[in-house]
Amino acid sequence: MNSNTQIETLSLSFETLKQCYKNSVFTVVDVVNEIFRRMNSRGEDGVWTFVLKQSEVLQRAKDLMDMDASSLPLYGIPFCVKDNIHIEGYPTTASCPSIAFIPETTALVVKRLLDAGAILVGKNTMDQFATGLVGVRSPEHPVNLFNPEYIPGGSSSGSAVAVSAGLVSFALGSDTGGSGRIPAALNNIVGVKPTPGVLSTDGMVYANRSFDCMPIFALSCNDAKAVFEQGLTEDISDPFLSNFTVLPEAQDKPMSEQVVGIPAPEYLEFFGDTQAQECFEQAVSRMKSLGATLVDVDYSLFLEAGRMLFDGPLLAERLSSIEPFLQDDSNDIHPSVRAIVEKAKQFSAVDLCHEYYRITELQAVARQLFASIDFMMVPTAPTIYPITEVKANPVNLNTQMGYYTYFVNILNLSAVAVPSAIRADGLPFGVCFVGPAKSDYSLMTLGQQWQQSNDLFLGHHAGLINE
Repeated sequence: MNSNTQIETLSLSFETLKQCYKNSVFTVVDVVNEIFRRMNSRGEDGVWTFVLKQSEVLQRAKDLMDMDASSLPLYGIPFCVKDNIHIEGYPTTASCPSIAFIPETTALVVKRLLDAGAILVGKNTMDQFATGLVGVRSPEHPVNLFNPEYIPGGSSSGSAVAVSAGLVSFALGSDTGGSGRIPAALNNIVGVKPTPGVLSTDGMVYANRSFDCMPIFALSCNDAKAVFEQGLTEDISDPFLSNFTVLPEAQDKPMSEQVVGIPAPEYLEFFGDTQAQECFEQAVSRMKSLGATLVDVDYSLFLEAGRMLFDGPLLAERLSSIEPFLQDDSNDIHPSVRAIVEKAKQFSAVDLCHEYYRITELQAVARQLFASIDFMMVPTAPTIYPITEVKANPVNLNTQMGYYTYFVNILNLSAVAVPSAIRADGLPFGVCFVGPAKSDYSLMTLGQQWQQSNDLFLGHHAGLINE
């Protein structure tokens, strides 16, 4: 670390901060003060629903400086959480101010990160009740850092923008149908979406509790992996948590020995976005240049599973999660969110049974497919839309954003979204590696290899440096 490094240009990557602290270039207090300077300089950017008082965060930093840094894996690492994750004593709103309440407990994963030395800064804007992939379904919302006329991606919009803008080192979101991956792609950062049940989701406003996940946004897969490892824990309060102690280590297998599935050409869809198509073709070429064997896969089973998320009786679970908040006619509830969720009322319990039987069948077919490939690579998002277009056509364009993401949790799969390129128009493009259940470590290792094979800058290129 250069002793002349200016804190105003400092990246908040884990390695950069660790070197700063180790070499006494900057202290945790210095970093906290710089974070608040950056937030204040951005003004009302729609990223936050709640920010802790600067004095409170500074006290946390001072307390950490009296501890043994070597005993704290996340010492002095700043983070934030999506505002459907509970923090004791601070409001949870799910970006719907009229339902705000103060939880009495903190989500277990957040507790573990705090115990590891991380510093909580605040809570982030989201598509209301985690219903959306566009990031603009809330009273106030952030915009895309690369072009403010474009969507930031949702539903974890504020969390992803905070990381990309250099306001925190990592963030927690929620992911039901792509909310931990689409915002990552649209903001040039990593989004690690765990296998359902690997990280505890106890302490959230749920969408589909049976397969909701708590994804991690970070600048690199290595940073996300460090958070992931600290978040792993047994949690008897979460009945949906699986046995993480049998989570396999990453495959020690070079890219040249990997068999990578790509949606067969007839299934590749970019909704007329030739720049996104070109970027994916370049990603395929790069994967080949790394020595991987690419094979076409029948993507129809994934499309069928994906359609179930918002077009069938699975909506009943989403309705059951937020029905208490829909009882009144509050103007705070986004009309698109209400209309989507209340569609569940048209389905019967019998319909839901048939749906779960079919999901079980599709999960079996997916397991067979992944027995013949190591992982699948897809575009994280097929395109990116201007905010005005999304607000004029909110449901259809939102659905199109989920073409490559909706199926993953329903089929009990793991996924890691990684930056891939900057398009000709200056907007980011990312790819997503999808693998079988509990392939989390392998996918993060592959994602890090992918990042190392590319000299693409991290986050939003705004003068921040990594050393």
